Amino acid sequence: MGRAGLPRRILAAIPAAFLLAGAATASAQDPNREAQAITVVGSDANVRRCTALFSAGDTSDDMIAACTRALGYPRLTHDNAVLINSAIGIAHLRRHEGDAAIASFDATLALEPHNAEAHLNRGAALVMTHQPGPAVAEITHALSLGVREPEKAYFNRGAAREALGDLRGAYEDYSTALQIRPQWAPADQELARFVRGRREHLAAVLGERTSTP
Repeated sequence: MGRAGLPRRILAAIPAAFLLAGAATASAQDPNREAQAITVVGSDANVRRCTALFSAGDTSDDMIAACTRALGYPRLTHDNAVLINSAIGIAHLRRHEGDAAIASFDATLALEPHNAEAHLNRGAALVMTHQPGPAVAEITHALSLGVREPEKAYFNRGAAREALGDLRGAYEDYSTALQIRPQWAPADQELARFVRGRREHLAAVLGERTSTP
C-alpha cells in the first residue's frame, strides 16, 4: 500500500507545547491544542523568546534561531537544555525536516538517554526520512520506557511496520492504538483502510475466478 501521505499522519503525534520548568518533559498533545502553562527559568532574552514562540506554535527560522541561541545561555539548567533541544527537534519535524529533527533529538538524548518522548519523536523522524526499520526499534524502545500517550507510539510504529511491508504487525499496532484510545480518528481511519483493502483484494480474486473459463 502506498504511504505518500505518511509524514503528515506521523506529525499528528508530535507534541504541540512543552513546559520550561523543573524536570518536566515534552508532553504529547493534539496539534490544535493551546499551551496550558509555561515557566521561563532565568532572564535570558533568547530563552524567553524561544519559549514564547514555541508555545504559540511557531516553527519559523526565527524560533529555531532563538532556541539555538538559548542553548548558549550560561545559566541554562540541564532540564531546560533537554526541553529546548526537544523544542527545536519538534519544530523541524513540523517543517518536515527529518534529518535536522534527528540531530536535535540526538542532542536531547545525549543529555537524557531515557527520555521516552524524545525516543518516540526520533522514531517519527526516522519514518519521515524513510528509515522504517530503525524507526520500529526506536519506537519500541520508547514504549519500553513508558511514553505518556502510548496510542500515538503504536500508531507511529504501525506506520513504520507498514512501510516495511509487515502488514500484520501494522494492523496489530493500529488496533492496539484504537484499544487504548477508542474512537480515535487516525487509528480508526487506518483500520478502515485495511478492511477496505482486504475487501477489494477479495473481490478482485473472486472476479478473476469467475472470469476464468
